[in-house]
Amino acid sequence: MFLASLIIGLIIGFILKGDIRKIDVSNIKGPYLAVAAFSIEFILFNLIRRGVIERSNLTYIFYLTQYLLILIFIYLNRKDYAFLVIGLGIILNALAIFLNGGAMPVSPEAMVKAGMAPSIEYVKETMASSEGLYTVQNSKTILPFLGDYIALGRYVISVGDIFISLGLMGYVIKEMKK
Repeated sequence: MFLASLIIGLIIGFILKGDIRKIDVSNIKGPYLAVAAFSIEFILFNLIRRGVIERSNLTYIFYLTQYLLILIFIYLNRKDYAFLVIGLGIILNALAIFLNGGAMPVSPEAMVKAGMAPSIEYVKETMASSEGLYTVQNSKTILPFLGDYIALGRYVISVGDIFISLGLMGYVIKEMKK
């Protein structure tokens, strides 16, 4: 989804007579923090998906570390409104994850609507047996409106994802229009 946001930002930038050569990422402060944070996410994602580790206090600590690194990165770049929008999205996603035991709540209805699963029962059965990065939204879900509940094409996204995408598009467009 975020790659699509960057592409849409480029298209809008071109429509507005922007120039891709004007994009200057050298002004971004602390890019290593973002790289480290996404590396943690990539490693955790793969370890959990492959069944090497399960969601536990250890994964919770790694997620906390990941989000702290990202928030420090956003803070360092806070003078750019696009990073503030991205930061808001990250905070919304972090709230959904940390308030729900370290996993993003996902709407089974949205998964079916997006074509990711054949039925709500299927989602509940398969996610209940393979919980890791996601958990099925239910009556105990805290702040379910912050979880992945919006079916968009073949994806299910969160409000936080929308803010992150808008921030990415805003950054690209702003840079192209300098």
